[in-house]
Amino acid sequence: MDSIFDFLTLGELLLCCGIVFFASILQVSIGMGFGMFASPLIALVKPELVPGAILAMGLFVAFSGAWRERHNIPFQELKLGVGGRVIGSMIAFALLLIIPNVESFFIIFGVIMLVAIVMTVYGRKIEFSDKNLLTLSVVSGLMGSITAVGAPPMAIIYHGRDSSIIRPTLNAFFFSGSVLGLISLGFSGWVSIQHFIAAIIFIPAMFIGILVSAPFKRLPTKVLSNLLLGLSAIASISLIFIGLT
Repeated sequence: MDSIFDFLTLGELLLCCGIVFFASILQVSIGMGFGMFASPLIALVKPELVPGAILAMGLFVAFSGAWRERHNIPFQELKLGVGGRVIGSMIAFALLLIIPNVESFFIIFGVIMLVAIVMTVYGRKIEFSDKNLLTLSVVSGLMGSITAVGAPPMAIIYHGRDSSIIRPTLNAFFFSGSVLGLISLGFSGWVSIQHFIAAIIFIPAMFIGILVSAPFKRLPTKVLSNLLLGLSAIASISLIFIGLT
């Protein structure tokens, strides 16, 4: 069989499933990294699937994480953060409407990914306030809608808070962000049924990665984090280079 559903070859399927598999291991092992690892690498293999397929997969993970600990979610903060993500998604929608071609998308995608990497490496704790939460939620909504990576801004604002609050709240943010991102992509013509089909195809690889991730939790977090950031940076720079040539 030369192709699967006429848009994903067997080779692309295996590569993408491998990426999703390792991205899931990173997510479980260090608490972050699924989108940051999977988005730029899948964009190199099959750019048509990014970021829609990553956002669609994120719906399952984020919803389950938020639902399990929903009693710990501070809903006033959630409402403010979702409001910021709505604004960010609207900005992303306007930007997606004016992107002329896939080469320009590669450049914008790669630049935003590099910003996310820099924020992850150099982000410092800032005062938790309604103003800062709203501002970083807007940035998160913009980044998440275009690249499926909206975690770094929210990780900065929630840094240092109780983990029992951080986990469900961030998952709730990411679930709402995935929904808003898919809506923005849909109305701007950058998402299709293929993204959802691909997400369903990739989900088994995601769950297998989660199931076999236990041994990796014993590895030094710094090593895994550096691997994640290094590969993401290389892929992002490659996308910018492809877009410029």
